[in-house]
Amino acid sequence: MIHKLIYVFVSCMALCASCTKTEREFYDGQGKKPVYLPLSELHDVKNEPPTPIGLSGTLFLRDTLLFILEQRKGIHVFNIKDSLNTLNLAFFKIPAITDFVISGNLLYADSWKDLVIIDISNLHQIQVTDRIVDVISPVLYPPLFNGIYECVDESKGAVINWEDALLEDAKCVTIN
Repeated sequence: MIHKLIYVFVSCMALCASCTKTEREFYDGQGKKPVYLPLSELHDVKNEPPTPIGLSGTLFLRDTLLFILEQRKGIHVFNIKDSLNTLNLAFFKIPAITDFVISGNLLYADSWKDLVIIDISNLHQIQVTDRIVDVISPVLYPPLFNGIYECVDESKGAVINWEDALLEDAKCVTIN
């Protein structure tokens, strides 16, 4: 038995030693670069006046309330009791959000690497009840993009968007 374990270990080491990592050469040209939000601003979770929806995401229906995610910005809340007169009630600003769920009066949202728990029993005065830090692995590349992009530098903050840019010395690439 011990001989088999040693053989497997040595075989794995030999396989790993023969692997080579290919480094991409630096690239100058068009691509995508991250837009950062300072980490200090991630805690700026609050109510704001209703706003038009930009880039939407997850939808959540609770009774006559419709919650619509706006990617990396927050959540819009609508009263849809009267489908002919939908009311835009509130906007919950949650920086760097990409998804959320609701259970009872608690809203669970990601905010960059953190899980934020928000009491929404009063839609016009939301309260952060807890923030669990560094439990989420954010996407560090531009979604739905094939090409070269500037690698994320997490020391600059949370990525809240990607923009077209003229890149210098870019090394990261996505190919689907």
